[in-house]
Amino acid sequence: MLHKLTISNYALIDTLEISFTDGMTTITGETGAGKSIILGALSLLLGKRADMTVLKDKDKKSIVEATFSLPNDSLSTFFESLDIDFDKETIIRREITPQGKSRSFVNDTPVGLQTLKELGTILIDIHSQHQNLFLKESSFQCQVVDAEANNTVLLEQYQQELQTLHSIEKELHTFLADIQKKKDDLSYYKFRLDELTKADIHEGELAHLEQESLLMEHSEEIKTMLAQADDAFSGENALLSQLKNIQHSFERNAGLSAQFQQIAERLSQSYIELSDISDEIAKNNANLDFDPQQKEEVENRLDLINNLLHKYSASDEQSLLQKKDELQSLVDNLENADFHCDELQKQFDKQRGIVSALAQKLHINREKAIKNLCPQIVNLLQKLGMPSVSFDIMMTQAKEFHANGIDEIKMVFSANKNIVPQWLGEISSGGELSRVMLCLKYILAKNKSVQTIIFDEIDTGVSGEIADQMGTMMLDMAKEMQIITITHLPQIAVKAQKQFKVFKTETSETTSTNIVQLSHEQRIEEIAKMLSGKTISEAALNNAKMLLEDK
Repeated sequence: MLHKLTISNYALIDTLEISFTDGMTTITGETGAGKSIILGALSLLLGKRADMTVLKDKDKKSIVEATFSLPNDSLSTFFESLDIDFDKETIIRREITPQGKSRSFVNDTPVGLQTLKELGTILIDIHSQHQNLFLKESSFQCQVVDAEANNTVLLEQYQQELQTLHSIEKELHTFLADIQKKKDDLSYYKFRLDELTKADIHEGELAHLEQESLLMEHSEEIKTMLAQADDAFSGENALLSQLKNIQHSFERNAGLSAQFQQIAERLSQSYIELSDISDEIAKNNANLDFDPQQKEEVENRLDLINNLLHKYSASDEQSLLQKKDELQSLVDNLENADFHCDELQKQFDKQRGIVSALAQKLHINREKAIKNLCPQIVNLLQKLGMPSVSFDIMMTQAKEFHANGIDEIKMVFSANKNIVPQWLGEISSGGELSRVMLCLKYILAKNKSVQTIIFDEIDTGVSGEIADQMGTMMLDMAKEMQIITITHLPQIAVKAQKQFKVFKTETSETTSTNIVQLSHEQRIEEIAKMLSGKTISEAALNNAKMLLEDK
């Protein structure tokens, strides 16, 4: 439950601190005193967007902080999912700087607005006056039915499976659109694949061909070089023969000097190396044969590879081979597209069956809940001054799945005899809407885990005995949860165990909103003022005392 609320530098508020207890609390005060300002500040803690316009003093930051007492550890898993430290006394703080920046904290852990919204839906339910418009929304009406049907876990499961169904459906549609477009170009892809396959390109081939082409281009020069070298090594006055003779001379005289011995050894090593070179030159010279046809084949091969590199914007043979693999995979996928499409369709049909089964379970649970729900709501509305009320919940099945299943929920209502029930969205009476909304909130309160409900003038358009009954309903709800009610009606104000009064103070320089908890005597005076206006009569005081004593 909400334990404490602290507000500073917000709208007309300088500094404000309110301590709440369990049970029922009312907040009263004249119109314009600032009750809605307090509610607006609290809404900041639930993820409402704000800017520097909320700052009373534009040079200071605004801080709104609330302490919530959590009843048990059941929310610890939820806190863990948000990566927030769990504490049975949880503190939520929101700061708005003069620069318009917003910072949010939960137990001193910085969080975003979405986290505040998720946490807020569990901790507190604020019913503001405009929420009566929710009565017109099928999703809200479905929420009431699902609360009675205890569909929370089942609905979450359904929504997860529905999300999976949408993912498969998107994949299937994307695949079909992509494949159809590419199928039109299948012959083109096959042509390109065939072109690269027939080319039979190998990695490193280009460098080899370029080297071979370069040699052929200088064939005459190479022939002359090899012939001259071969003749020098093995012709008349051959280098090897002369070197051998010199080597033998030094070997014969090696005993005369250690230096001669070293020269002889080096000459021997040189002879071996030069002899090997001579053999390689002779072999090249004997085998050298630059075939013009071979030269043409090399040039053609080079032209083919270079053209393919340019055509496919490839940097080397490896890029061409990668392109070939991609084309092969694409062609294979296109040729096997029907099989893959059938597999996706089977997945979709299977998932649709799962979603449909869950939707039907939701439907069956709702059917049972509606049978129990309608008499409850009629009974509650009769207590609120509608003895001839008729209320029914119509449920039809849509053609397509939506977030809440396949059911369309429509609540119809008539406050008077012989009047055809109308859809709630067509009701214009504020008093009737307020009473219907309170009854639905009463139903939701019994089935929801939220610990605090704040009613902001849900009693609009009612008075007298009906207001008294509404107060009794709120007091009954307060047995199970914390109820905070902003009201103008004395019949409701007196029901609470605790009452606060909001008021404004004015100086020559500023106007400020303040709040104070009323003592018993102060409550008598405040209730009397609500009954008779600013001029409090003795009768009003006596009536206020009686109302407070009879609560």
